Amino acid sequence: MKILNVYLSTLLLITTACEKDLSLATKYDNSQSKIIPDPNENYNPNDVTDWGDFTMTGQITIPQSGVDLQGFWPDGKISVVEDSPGKFVLFWGEKYSIRTEGDTPYPEYHISQVVQGNRVFGAGIDEQDGFNDGGSWITGVHKLSDGRWVGFFHAESHWEGNTGIEAYKSIGVTYSPDKGRTWTEGVKILNVNYLKPNGPTWSGLGDGCVVYNEAREQFICYYTTTIPGEDAKICMAASDDPNGAAGSWKKWDGTGFNVEGYNSVTDTGGADTKIDGLNSHSGGNPSVMYIHYLKKWLMVYAGWDKVIYLSKSDDGIAWEDPIALTDASKETAAYANLIGDEGDLEGGKTVKLYYARNQNSQGVRQLAYRIINFK
Repeated sequence: MKILNVYLSTLLLITTACEKDLSLATKYDNSQSKIIPDPNENYNPNDVTDWGDFTMTGQITIPQSGVDLQGFWPDGKISVVEDSPGKFVLFWGEKYSIRTEGDTPYPEYHISQVVQGNRVFGAGIDEQDGFNDGGSWITGVHKLSDGRWVGFFHAESHWEGNTGIEAYKSIGVTYSPDKGRTWTEGVKILNVNYLKPNGPTWSGLGDGCVVYNEAREQFICYYTTTIPGEDAKICMAASDDPNGAAGSWKKWDGTGFNVEGYNSVTDTGGADTKIDGLNSHSGGNPSVMYIHYLKKWLMVYAGWDKVIYLSKSDDGIAWEDPIALTDASKETAAYANLIGDEGDLEGGKTVKLYYARNQNSQGVRQLAYRIINFK
């Protein structure tokens, strides 16, 4: 389902459960951001398009040569945690989730660490039974007040079908006592309102991200599932629990978070309701970030027409009609990610849009990004 290096006296991630005392409305303004394209990047300053309230550069491609699962990055959400000031940990979600660390939140400086020895979650999936026997893609990591890190993950249970592997999807939660080096087994938190079908079919829900909405004091998961009578749409669920624990999640029903997310007895959840504001362009794999420079939430996601779309929201609940950022006649695009100098959860005047570019019939793709500068 992607350069801001602003040095601030206080750098807060919106997801840290122990750092919820500062409202979004009072956050700092880094409008004087020093972030400019790295001179070593393949960046053409004349290749910039203007959307009125922001500009965006042309694509910059990141080599994947020699890395684990080469040619399959990104494959969903890339999660970023600031471990300590100026030190960042990234989690690359694939069937094996990989942990990297460095002095920057930007994937191009971490990708050389994407190796088998840094797999931290989903290892041994072929021997596992249950909802994640087909893989565990970490899609959102947050610090908790007790020192643990919580990881939300996209889970798949597989069949071997006539056209290859197909999956029944759900979403789980896991916890780490050691900054994401090891994780608990993981339990399910969100499921569709039906059990795994008897035969191979793409089904279930997943392909999302999780943010912490300080104004609402909730974790919010934006995820993808097929709506009856329609195609796959982006939906949302929320948890009031400070740890995002299993059993605390409620799905959006169009007016509030009132529908059961997952019942461990029935192994199902309640019905899913799409986010109405995104109706004009169906898609999935959202990446959501609070832009304190704009005092708005931003969502980017991949449309089924292989175009990246952007939508804005004042509160993270009601979303504006999305606009297209890419052109499928020039490149195909998927797995959008927003990452700035603070990570993947908050951004200022400049952020990077990372995405999968020109995926071929074997699933091999380029890892690319563009630089977005808000006016």
